[in-house]
Amino acid sequence: MHRPLATPVSHALSRRALLRGAVLGAAGLAGAALLGCADDEPDEAATPDQATQAPGGGTAGGANPGDAMSAASLDLGPAKQFALVSGWYRDEEARYYDFGMASPVTASGAVGVAPIWAFITGMAADGSPQFVEGQHNVVAVVPGDEGYSDLWEVRLVTVPADYEADRIRSAAEVESSGYPVTPAGLFVNCPVVPAGSTLEGGEELVQGWYRGERVFYPDFGANPPAAIPIWAFATGMDASGAPVFVEGQRNVIDSIPGQAGYSAFWDVHLVMVDEGYEANAIRSREGVEMSGFEVVRPGLVVNCPVVSPTA
Repeated sequence: MHRPLATPVSHALSRRALLRGAVLGAAGLAGAALLGCADDEPDEAATPDQATQAPGGGTAGGANPGDAMSAASLDLGPAKQFALVSGWYRDEEARYYDFGMASPVTASGAVGVAPIWAFITGMAADGSPQFVEGQHNVVAVVPGDEGYSDLWEVRLVTVPADYEADRIRSAAEVESSGYPVTPAGLFVNCPVVPAGSTLEGGEELVQGWYRGERVFYPDFGANPPAAIPIWAFATGMDASGAPVFVEGQRNVIDSIPGQAGYSAFWDVHLVMVDEGYEANAIRSREGVEMSGFEVVRPGLVVNCPVVSPTA
């Protein structure tokens, strides 16, 4: 049985080392698409045709080199190319990815989360987790599953020193292992995408495990389970009730990475402009508020990680 611990350890975590614990191990702890949605240095590639490399050049996978790469990749459909979309941030261009509306929203308006398990052998003297080198993180749900979310709640699985990396490859195996599980007090934005997908900005994919099969996700880092506004512009609704968007108008945001309160999950606000409105006449939250146009909230939340600018 699990022995969950209640004490958060997020203060001791480097989120990149955590999400890439499979590659870096303890040594890495250095510190309907309605809209068109980065972080720091890119990860090592983790595509279906490339072996994941452990530090020092060896193939990750513990006592079974290459075994992880012989596992099948989960079929989530054809590979996708995720393009950057341009929006406005306080009259300045902002660029972001759009991963759509895959994440649930709770009754209180918070973004729903799903668990992801990372593996450690314990904690160092400074309180930082000692990750299992070569172990890929494990998820319980993928797009299409009930309860899936792009936003993951990190849980640390403490294994013995002789644990063989990648022996555990599913949530069921985590649960049956009896190893202690510690909530990390950390949430990360890592949307699962089809194997072989690419991102325009060059962000590379991290491999994880789902029911013994390989899955892949970009890592956009720590993110609170909260949604903040994005403003889209419409002249009205069509016969089906869908917004009639203003052609050529970029969406408007008012928070970017590096600012307190930033979240990549956006609560859509529709600015209902008149027929005479000129596209991109409004380029900021202040402009929306000063315009006097009606703003409608349809209850849609989208995952749109901002790449630029950053604070």
